[in-house]
Amino acid sequence: MEQQQIYGVRSWGKAVAMTALVGLFLGGCSLRGTPETEIKVVTKIVPTTIPTVAQPKPIQLNDTRVWVVTAENLDQFIADFKEQYGEVAFVALSMRDYENLALNIGDLKRYINQQKEIIVYYEKAVTEEPKEPEKK
Repeated sequence: MEQQQIYGVRSWGKAVAMTALVGLFLGGCSLRGTPETEIKVVTKIVPTTIPTVAQPKPIQLNDTRVWVVTAENLDQFIADFKEQYGEVAFVALSMRDYENLALNIGDLKRYINQQKEIIVYYEKAVTEEPKEPEKK
């Protein structure tokens, strides 16, 4: 019984000492008496620096020849073509398919030009310095 009471007193003393120590630790800064300095929030715009890449190498298209062959000039065309190139091979398109091919190429050209303009717009947006208003 006596050991239990001594153990309780020792534990009580340790608890009080720990509480005082924690209180001093947590409240130590407030005991100095100096008030906290006022916190100022300053908003500063920092421009982003995004590296731009070089433009791709321009396209160098090869010459393409198109012969229009009809039933009237087929025999003469085959003879001339064999004499000049050796072999004859045909790729046939109907007039409607040829028109569609031309429209598709025009649409691709439009799309590429629009994409190029968008790229130029964004390159200018990230490389040019914003103009600051004049101070009077």
